[in-house]
Amino acid sequence: MIARKLILPMLATLALSAYAQAPAPAPEVKQAPPMNNYAETYRHRTLDENPDLTPEEVGWRMLKLIDSLKSFDELSLERIREATRLPMYPVPKTSSHIFDMNLPGSGWYYVLSYYDDPELQNSKNASYQFLNENESADMTPVCAMDYDAYVTALRSMGFQEREDLAQYDALHPYPRRNERTGRLEEPPPQFRRLPVYFFTRKNIKVQILRRREADAPDGKLYHACVESIGVSRYGKE
Repeated sequence: MIARKLILPMLATLALSAYAQAPAPAPEVKQAPPMNNYAETYRHRTLDENPDLTPEEVGWRMLKLIDSLKSFDELSLERIREATRLPMYPVPKTSSHIFDMNLPGSGWYYVLSYYDDPELQNSKNASYQFLNENESADMTPVCAMDYDAYVTALRSMGFQEREDLAQYDALHPYPRRNERTGRLEEPPPQFRRLPVYFFTRKNIKVQILRRREADAPDGKLYHACVESIGVSRYGKE
């Protein structure tokens, strides 16, 4: 089995390449000392090392980055470093830069990523995501800032939710025997809405992957957390 310190950055890179009303505004981002040693060798950081960089704090910094973009063309590695005040280290032999943190004792990593392959048109995107080797892990440790908080912040920035961009999965039930003819017949497919939600402002698209906090009790089962939030190009200017 691949070691966790290797598999999680790999998952982050793979995920990146796939990206494909008057609510209260987001609180002001704390002014942490800048981290400028971008040439430092990439490694996981921990909350013990950077106690101010909680999952919700990095989430607000991601939102600050999104709100700073008047056009998607402004997204760049330099803009990410400026807006988030995070160093964004290069991942060797890839087109990615990431900054990730480990939440001690939880199994959770939270990763801010930037991907831009000069050979792939429209590949540029940035994302903030939560990763855990246990796919059914309780999200409580990283859900202090939940789905509703992200949506409220995006609406305050002028983003509109785009239900017309919703994605669906086709489920094909087992064939059933027709009692009159005795023949097996395939019922029509059933469509299930995927937990991916889209918001747009000009040529900027924000994609949120929603996930329930835990399988039980009901309070967590029906509480929506955010597994990832990404920003990419939408249409044309």
